[in-house]
Parts: sequence; C-alpha cells; structure tokens
Amino acid sequence: MSNVLQTEMDFTLVKQYILLPILLDVLERDINAINVAPLKMTIVYIKMLQQAQEHVHDDLVRVRKQMRSHGLKVYEENKTKLSVDAQYTCRGYHHSFSMLWSLVKSELETLLSGYLGVDLDA
Repeated sequence: MSNVLQTEMDFTLVKQYILLPILLDVLERDINAINVAPLKMTIVYIKMLQQAQEHVHDDLVRVRKQMRSHGLKVYEENKTKLSVDAQYTCRGYHHSFSMLWSLVKSELETLLSGYLGVDLDA
C-alpha cells in the first residue's frame, strides 16, 4: 500500500474507473424503474437518463485510455456490504483503493448531478 510514484491524477483515474461503472448500473436500474412507474412524462425522464448514460460511458472510455497511458491497471475489485475495494498497480507498484458505500453514494450523486446539470445545493 505504497504511494510511490502515484500522483493525485492516478488516484482520481482509479476512483473514476471504479465509480463510473457503478453509476452506469444505477442509471440502468433507475431507467427500468421509471419505465414501469405510472408517470406522465416517462419518455422525457428516460431520455434524460439515457443521455447521461452515454456521457458516463464516453467518460469511462476516456478514463480507461488515460489509465493505460499512465501505467495503471486495476487487477482486483470487490464489493462487500460495507465498501468497494480494489487492488491496482501504478507503474509497477501495488496500491489499494477502498470506499465505503455511503461515500460512494455521495460521490455518485455529485457525479450524476454534474451530468444532469443539477445544482444539489440549490
């Protein structure tokens, strides 16, 4: 669990690599839930979330490319009841990443609000 040769950018890329697929799953679940909900404007909500999905997917592709160019590779990922954990290498050095689900939820809300242009503080 060394920080040798790891930059803030490296850590941010790993964090995004872990969070973005979770956000895609959340969006898919929400789209499915909205699809069966008795709402008047279902198509509008679904289209909005699908657009967010496309942006998240594009960002995930970008993050994966950047990880390769930075010498980052996640080789193990585990989801427990308490947290999301990952093991990864950064230019040959091994590192760990862990985030409690409460923090994951908070991070995902912030990410999604950015994709949707929603101010959570308003």
